Amino acid sequence: MTAPSVSVVMPVRDAASTLPAAISSLQGQTHREIEIVIVDHRSTDRSSEIVRQAARSDSRIRVFAHAGTFVEAANLAWQESNGDLIARMDSDDVAHPDRIAEQVRFMTHHPEIAACGTQVKILKRGPDNSPLPPDQGYRHYESWVNSITTPEDIFAQRFIDSPIPNPTAMIRRPVMESLGGYQDPEWAEDYDFWLRLLEAGHRIGKVELPLLEWFDSDTRATRSKPRYALPRFQAAKAFYLSRLPIVQKLGVTICGAGPIGKEMASLLRARGIHVHAFIEVNEKQIGNEISGVPVLNLDALNQLAGDTVIMAAVGQKGARERIRGLLQAYPLQEGKDFFCVA
Repeated sequence: MTAPSVSVVMPVRDAASTLPAAISSLQGQTHREIEIVIVDHRSTDRSSEIVRQAARSDSRIRVFAHAGTFVEAANLAWQESNGDLIARMDSDDVAHPDRIAEQVRFMTHHPEIAACGTQVKILKRGPDNSPLPPDQGYRHYESWVNSITTPEDIFAQRFIDSPIPNPTAMIRRPVMESLGGYQDPEWAEDYDFWLRLLEAGHRIGKVELPLLEWFDSDTRATRSKPRYALPRFQAAKAFYLSRLPIVQKLGVTICGAGPIGKEMASLLRARGIHVHAFIEVNEKQIGNEISGVPVLNLDALNQLAGDTVIMAAVGQKGARERIRGLLQAYPLQEGKDFFCVA
């Protein structure tokens, strides 16, 4: 079986302190037959000099510049590439030497898979760029994202958080072309891409190895750009949930009348989705109404299950797992009859 060709694409902006390590980790891949397409996006530091110097010493590296938006720069990178498989990389992360080899092997053996990611190790950068343990939120995300590896789990849990860390992505070129690459919504373009890909009926897999060191820092886009803030992620989830035919037909019942549940109810109602009820275990809330929607106890699930789509919208540790177990016992199928959102 002939291995497909691979293009690693990387948009770069003001990453002089981390870029050499990122490029070096790609040059050191055990799968040698790759091209590395780098787009310099309006850098004001030494990034442009670094990438052009790297290109002079390695013919696999091709460099472009773009002065438009970041999404345009990210799209230009893959549009200028030639590979059958398009792998994303960020300029502040480090790829394991076997990352590309393992992903190529996975995609070759699973032709039904449109895209794949890998597990990750999340680290935080110290003042001198030294690696430190991540903050608690990122530790939780690492644990969750590394736990969902099958196409079925990735599909079912896609409204909890982004199921594929974008700098681990590998995508088949025809799929990338059919989706038009990244769009420019009000929320994160990478999460939007995965939700569109899954909505289109494609399947995503994951290599069950931590093949990327994913660095968190105060300057990372996920911390510094409004489109990556939590309210925008919630808006993305509501947008794609509201497009599901079963949600449009049956409406939703939300397990959890806390901040997450209230926000999701408001966002879904704004998109024309009927919210039947909130389900709560807090006795002080049962019997009340929230914006005209009744708050019921758990027993109400006996009447509602199957006639409405259930949303488990809770943030308390362990609560999602308890609700998931309860709903599966009815039995209801996650990703069809109920969804977990966070």
